[in-house]
Amino acid sequence: MKIGFLITARMKSTRLPRKLTLRINDREIIALMIDRLKQCKFVDEIIIATSTNPQDDVLCQIAQREHVKCFKGSEADVLERLYMAAQHYKIDYIINVTGDCPLVGYDFIEDMIKEYQKTDADLITTFDLPHGFYFYGIKVEALKKVIEIKEGMDTEIWGDYFTETGLFKVINMKTPKELIRKNYRLTLDYQEDYEFFQTLFKALGKGTYKKSTTEIIEFLDIHPEIVKINEHCKEIYNKRFNSQKKTVKIKTKKEHQA
Repeated sequence: MKIGFLITARMKSTRLPRKLTLRINDREIIALMIDRLKQCKFVDEIIIATSTNPQDDVLCQIAQREHVKCFKGSEADVLERLYMAAQHYKIDYIINVTGDCPLVGYDFIEDMIKEYQKTDADLITTFDLPHGFYFYGIKVEALKKVIEIKEGMDTEIWGDYFTETGLFKVINMKTPKELIRKNYRLTLDYQEDYEFFQTLFKALGKGTYKKSTTEIIEFLDIHPEIVKINEHCKEIYNKRFNSQKKTVKIKTKKEHQA
């Protein structure tokens, strides 16, 4: 089974312009994410899944420099882009998250692969990990089915296609209770998030990307002042996400069978 970590990435952010190429320790955010993913021996390919828009060419340039793959696909249809990238690189199983999560929980990827092998789930989530650590496992055949049944072209918000249709087996992978922190935010959307990462990387040093999820969480536990830098951004993010989510039209299993 060939496993690919597909990083959903574009340069279109308006809340924090060009956020994926903002630098910490002279490394772009997305390059730091690649550094972290390279620590995982269970991933066969790391692929930046971006768009054909010329503004996103810089992401493929970074991919080439970092010796990982790049795929250019649809601007709006994220699901089609992921599927076509998987087809292009002959990926059997997709691990995925957006490129604004430089400290993604790479040390849980093995657990996800084992969960998939045990359950054959169409979608596996890790939502009990703090935002920025969690990621998704997607069965390629299930992704193809979603593309066949979806009606819209804008699939930036795509989770409900798996969870609300009643057509797919979805599992949320268990997270050790000692690692659940609902108020910790390790993703990059706002200026305060960038300040959070700058502070955290400075405190932990240049080897921050090698730290385990547990090590980072335990460090933040004893440094609540760092957590507070962007803690309030969670509510702002959730309001925006829920607003976008309401615009997604999802048919149920009965509607598809009608």
